[in-house]
Amino acid sequence: MATFSRINKPGSKVKVSHIEADGCIVNIYEKLVDRHGRQVTAVEVLPDHYAGEYWKLYGKSHLRIVRMKNQRRSK
Repeated sequence: MATFSRINKPGSKVKVSHIEADGCIVNIYEKLVDRHGRQVTAVEVLPDHYAGEYWKLYGKSHLRIVRMKNQRRSK
């Protein structure tokens, strides 16, 4: 069963969601800004390592989702 909590540092605009699920911990960082001034949400996945139990992550452990400007699509 997964558990969810919010971790917000006083005075910081960054919102952190902390999720503990079977086999992993997921941290989601919202309200970040990159060097170009674009909004960014970062996702971090950490596999669990316990005595006698090992989970392996296939794929990337860190992802960034960046808000791009609206662009007109050509047909």
